[in-house]
Amino acid sequence: MRWESLFADLEAQFEAESARDQSSEIQEFVRIERARQTLVQRLARHLGTRIDVQLLGAERLGGQLSSLGKDWLMLRHGGTEELVPFRALAWWSGREAGRNLEPGERRVAFSQALRVLVRDRARVGIGGTDGQQLASGTLDQVGQDFVEVALHERDEFRRAPAVHGRCVIPFSAVARVRREE
Repeated sequence: MRWESLFADLEAQFEAESARDQSSEIQEFVRIERARQTLVQRLARHLGTRIDVQLLGAERLGGQLSSLGKDWLMLRHGGTEELVPFRALAWWSGREAGRNLEPGERRVAFSQALRVLVRDRARVGIGGTDGQQLASGTLDQVGQDFVEVALHERDEFRRAPAVHGRCVIPFSAVARVRREE
């Protein structure tokens, strides 16, 4: 009888050690997977839900995370859309969405998203990384690392007589591009 209880005790110790090893391996695997996660992958879990962001210039925005690109996110609140490059983010927060969406490969870069606004002749307001409004008007051109805005009054269409200047802004100064209706 003593031998049976000794063997049962040894067997229980082996099983406990095996369970600890397996638990340790799982924890290590989770740590490795989390270390490989990108900002886009983390944000993808929140697509379609409300998030709040703070930009480097201390401006705070909130809204539904409606799109993600290679290096930008888009927030929608009311009738307004805000295009925010990742490099302008100080932080973001949101409730866990519970969905584990794979973001896929995001190929559309910030400059390409801005070119869509040029094509649409969209009226925009551009906020800077210092928290100030940089320009308001219609996007005329998007270069490799800059955007050009035709400046005109808010209630005017972009027509030659209404344009009272142009503003060229490097991407490094842009914190957000708000599409205005």
